[in-house]
Amino acid sequence: MKVMEIDQLVKKHGGDDSAVIAILQDIQRQEGYLDREMLTLLSEKLKVPLSRLYGLATFYRSFSLTPTGRHRVRVCLGTACHVRGGQAVLDQLGRKLGVAAGGTTADREFTLETVRCLGCCSIGPVVQVDQETFGRIRQDKVDKVLRKFQ
Repeated sequence: MKVMEIDQLVKKHGGDDSAVIAILQDIQRQEGYLDREMLTLLSEKLKVPLSRLYGLATFYRSFSLTPTGRHRVRVCLGTACHVRGGQAVLDQLGRKLGVAAGGTTADREFTLETVRCLGCCSIGPVVQVDQETFGRIRQDKVDKVLRKFQ
């Protein structure tokens, strides 16, 4: 992302720091993560301390400071999903993707993450890929879910 693109995003959101989260979301959506250079440019443009931007970027789970995959695979490990086999589903996804939780595949197609609750406890275990939620997932359904996004 270049200075001109940061300028356009700031202008799109009104030009002041009241829209900093919306601007960070746009950068995250376009680039897949928030790197130091982008945050520094935004800090200078908005006259906001870089530490504030890092604080926001590390507080909200939707932001990442490292490159993520094109698809974010989230496995719920909340109590209801855990007792119904969420860990086994996570393990199977890890084997299929070749990464541990928190990792991104070498081709940057998938990032595997865990969450504590997706709010779908009655259909656990739950896997969310991007914005699509899959309930009652078992290890033998992992391949079918992944194929949909390959």
